[in-house]
Amino acid sequence: MRTAFCRKSLGGLLAPLLVAIVIETATAQDLGTDIAGLNLCLWGDCEARGAYAADPYGFTNPATMPVGSLPYLQRGVISSGSYFRLNSGGVGVHIGSGSATAVAAPWVFQVSAIYAEGGGALPVLSGTDLSLRTRLVRLAAAVDLGRTALELKGLSVGLLAGVPGTTSDLRVRVQGFTVVDSHETHEIGLTPGVHWRSGERDWFAVGAFFDVERHHQKTDLFDPFTFASSQRQGTSNAWFSRVGTSVLPFVPLDLADSSSVRGEYLGWVRIGADIEYRNVSAMGAPTRRQTIGYLGVETPLLPDAWNPLSRYLRVHLLGGVDTSRGWGVGAGLYGSGVMQFLSCNPAYSSRPLAKSLGNLADVWSATCAVVMPL
Repeated sequence: MRTAFCRKSLGGLLAPLLVAIVIETATAQDLGTDIAGLNLCLWGDCEARGAYAADPYGFTNPATMPVGSLPYLQRGVISSGSYFRLNSGGVGVHIGSGSATAVAAPWVFQVSAIYAEGGGALPVLSGTDLSLRTRLVRLAAAVDLGRTALELKGLSVGLLAGVPGTTSDLRVRVQGFTVVDSHETHEIGLTPGVHWRSGERDWFAVGAFFDVERHHQKTDLFDPFTFASSQRQGTSNAWFSRVGTSVLPFVPLDLADSSSVRGEYLGWVRIGADIEYRNVSAMGAPTRRQTIGYLGVETPLLPDAWNPLSRYLRVHLLGGVDTSRGWGVGAGLYGSGVMQFLSCNPAYSSRPLAKSLGNLADVWSATCAVVMPL
């Protein structure tokens, strides 16, 4: 079984880091929206698979939870954990997440807790350091409507919500003086999603989700040159819409017998393509709007017939690119046979997101999940 339940929960870091903070000091940089852009990596954009709206194993779209779990588990629990290391210029952030997912067909429920902490030197001014910390709890629920009295075959819907009241903190120090001390309280974070699949082995799928974030922010500013201080309060807002498709292109083409080595291999090749529109505004910073296209591929490393470990482990390769010159590569390690309860997904990605921090954001990530039937 393949699972990636933590990816969605890490998306919750969009709110916290997005959030933050704008500096109107001598740096005059769009730090708030740059941090928001970095946080989108954790939303899934920077992973090799990406946050594809129709990908049954991406789990950024809450409606895909039944698609990726119910074919393997009718009733049980999935426990998963993730670690991310995000670097941009001199700033490094450690992110950890844990999720518990309850499956009771046709329903899937999830609770996730996320903690992130990091910091480092900003390149905009010598002696400038940034530190940040965030806490977040997210709840999600989804249902396969084809398994309900509605009998809407292939259709799933889901909703992801952040728990209000969790907080994020950010500080900027210049030559030992704290010039920015920002505290944010998360107010609204909602992500509804829809997913539909059809055909042999569900070879064709489409999906969409829409995320709305609103958070209250209080920022204390201090000018180390004039010793003047001030306080600002306001809101940070963001919304993202994403739509896409995920296909197993060689299944309907029937180029080879599915029982042959070539047919087995081609039957697992998956292609995903998405279009995303994002709108991000941090208090006091210009609104950032962007439209991005994504393309990703997943393919087995070897057919089972050529894999001496196929009784225990299948290895897939993941890769993706986008129109903002980002890219990523990774591996899917999926247990089989007596090991089918375990899966892991390590990945690396790079994307030019945050000019004020060092332009490129590099992300190393690993997600592992354990399935426990009941």
